[in-house]
Formats: sequence, structure tokens, C-alpha cells
Amino acid sequence: MKPGQTVLDAAVGTGLNLSAYPEGVHVVGVDLSHKMMDEARKKRISADITFKVSNICNLDFPDNSFDAAASGFTLCVVDDPVIALKEMLRVTKPGAFIAILDYCKSQDPEIQKWQELIADSTSQLGFPTGKIKWDALMDYDELIYNSKLTIEVLVDDRIESPNPFLCGCQLLLKNSKS
Repeated sequence: MKPGQTVLDAAVGTGLNLSAYPEGVHVVGVDLSHKMMDEARKKRISADITFKVSNICNLDFPDNSFDAAASGFTLCVVDDPVIALKEMLRVTKPGAFIAILDYCKSQDPEIQKWQELIADSTSQLGFPTGKIKWDALMDYDELIYNSKLTIEVLVDDRIESPNPFLCGCQLLLKNSKS
């Protein structure tokens, strides 16, 4: 990110990532929760930031508004991660970088069994799905490689763990729309 650029922080939450943005960058942090953004406003940060209540599956910005986007621990909790990523692609410029850090489905079949058990148990035990949806089986291979979205994968680092709650991924994507 360079000074003068505008970055979308999709689902900014309490602003845990805000300190990573350098001075001179304008960040637009969107989230559905006023209370979480109130916490984010308390953070000391170098970048210029604006907060806006918005749903990342239906962003209220024109096409090609942002030079880059970031999403942290978000796509695993939205109802439709493909639509959310499509929206990020729509509002970012061609060639824009999109950084994602998230929980995801393990690539280890033994850990996947535990993740499947967790997903099944939460649905059977009445996990408050109306309040939050956490997809223990978030399949980034399906989202990134099989969704036919206009992206180029620059970095795909998977974080494996014997703990099924700690499997994740770090992705750097490039918006390849023309």
C-alpha cells in the first residue's frame, strides 16, 4: 500500500488489523456491527480511516472504488463467501491486491473428520446460527480455484494444526478483471 491509496477493510470488526495500515493510506472499514466499530474507533492508528455500516455481500460503493482490500476471519462466517468475494472484486480496481486471513478446512483428512464432527454438532446442538455462522469446513479451494472468479492467486499459505479450530489460510489475490 502506498500513500494516497484507498483500501477497503471488509468486516473491520474491532479494528485488530488497523495498526498494519501505514500513514497516508485511506482505509474504509465496513462492518455490520456499530458496537464493534465503536471499539475500532478507539484504536490509535497512522492511516486515515472512515467507518461505515455495510454488508460485505452487498457493498454500497461504486465499481472500482478501491486500490486494495483486506478481509480477516470473515469469509468463514458470511452466508455466501462467493458473493462476498465477488463484491470485493467489484469494488476494487483491476490489478488490485486482496489480502485474506481466515479459518479454513484442513487439507489433512484426519483433521477434516474432526471439523465435520464440529460442523455437524453445532448444527444439532442449536448453535446460534441466527447470530453467527461459523463454517468449520470453509473450503478455500472451492472458493478460490473452482468459483471462476476473476482472480489471480499470488500467495496461498495454508496453516495446518492438529487443533481443528486453528486451521487457516493466508491468501494474497490479485483482481484480474479487465
